[in-house]
Amino acid sequence: MKPTRQQILLGFMAMMVIFQLGDYVLNSMIQGPLENLRNEQGTLQEDIKKREKLLSEARVAGKKIELWKKKSLPTDIETARSLYRNWLLDVIRKAKLQNATVGSGSPANRYGLYRAMPFDLKTRGTLLQLTNALFRFYNSDQLHEIKSLRITPVGNSGQFDISLGIEALIIPKSNRKSLSTGKAKLLVSSDPRDYAIIARDNIFGIGVNNQDPMKMTILSAVTSRNGKPLAWITELITGRVIKVAPQASFETVALSGRIVQIEQESAIIETGGQRMKLTIGQSFAQGTIIQPEATDKLQTQSDSKINN
Repeated sequence: MKPTRQQILLGFMAMMVIFQLGDYVLNSMIQGPLENLRNEQGTLQEDIKKREKLLSEARVAGKKIELWKKKSLPTDIETARSLYRNWLLDVIRKAKLQNATVGSGSPANRYGLYRAMPFDLKTRGTLLQLTNALFRFYNSDQLHEIKSLRITPVGNSGQFDISLGIEALIIPKSNRKSLSTGKAKLLVSSDPRDYAIIARDNIFGIGVNNQDPMKMTILSAVTSRNGKPLAWITELITGRVIKVAPQASFETVALSGRIVQIEQESAIIETGGQRMKLTIGQSFAQGTIIQPEATDKLQTQSDSKINN
């Protein structure tokens, strides 16, 4: 018996229903849940990666905290304030800056991890002296940072009024009772002489009518008093004349240093760990850099000539 047209259409419609039902079952009961599982697995993997990263960062931070504890200021606030203030004043004294005052405020709690104690330093001096002080500061392996630096020329004298805002850290439970005495590794060079060029180049352009104090400070004469040689240093900016004996220190608007030796028509000075020879009439800017060994060999001979 041949199926009728109506039976064929009904059969075809039944197949369509079965196909649609099968597709629905496949998507809703098999593929859908499988896709959800894949998405959940991806989310779990991302979550695992994030947690592993946080764990790694926590381990690194833990190691840093232990290292920071060794560089921290003392945990007692007043001890920290007193010791660090005295350290700053010692840096200023060794750099030969003048009129130094150091103030400090209350420590601020940062993220519950450490305390930041602010210090305010005011002083006066030359650019070379400031450079020397900054070298000593950054060469110290302590948890401290210069937050602000203001340099104001004092007229045309070659001196600067200097103001620094400093922050030093206290790490809780470090149990420190003294300051760190280690050397930092932040500077490109560990030799202060490599930074003396900052002052010699006069990058701030100070001086009378924009004249460089290094060019306006000269060796004006060499004389002898009671058999002792004297080097005359004249500041053309101020008109001041400084008479300095061998091994004595001097202070000018250009720089500070000491007289290493004096010859009949020249003198050798030392400043910032560097030695420089000047002949009469030459300015500090015209001096010739020499090696210490060459100076030492001539010392006895030059002293004899002056005395004769």
